[in-house]
Amino acid sequence: MVEAPALPFRKRGRKRRPALGGARPSPPTAWSAESAQPVEIVAPDRYCIGLLLEYAAPLFPAEIVSGPGWVVRLQPPPGGGWVLELLSLVERWLESARLPWANVLYDGRSYLIRASTEVAQFAAAAESTGDLSAHLSS
Repeated sequence: MVEAPALPFRKRGRKRRPALGGARPSPPTAWSAESAQPVEIVAPDRYCIGLLLEYAAPLFPAEIVSGPGWVVRLQPPPGGGWVLELLSLVERWLESARLPWANVLYDGRSYLIRASTEVAQFAAAAESTGDLSAHLSS
C-alpha cells in the first residue's frame, strides 16, 4: 500500500478588519428606555376603562383622554423596566375584563396585544351567546 504524503495544515486567511467607523449603532427600538413617551390604551367601554385605571394607577400616572373613544394615557417612568410592567398590566387587564385583545398606541405606532387563548376562547363563546354584548353595553 502506498502512503500518501501528509499535507500541511492550511493557514487561515487574513483576519477580518473591523468596519470603517467602528461598530454600527443599533437602530432605536420603539420601546426604548430613553424615550419614555406616553402610552395610550384603547378600551371598549366605561367599565373596562375604570378597571384599567384601577390596575394602572399604582404603576403609572394615568388619565382618561377626552375624545370620541375610551382611551387611557399612561406616562411611563424613565428607565428600562416599565415595558415589562406595562405588558403585565395589559395582560391582567385583558384577563379581568375578558377581552380578546388591546390596542396600544406608542410613538406613532399601534400595537395589538392579544390575551391568552383561554380568554379569547371565552370571549368568542360569550359573544356567540350574547353574553359579551350585554357586558360591553353596561
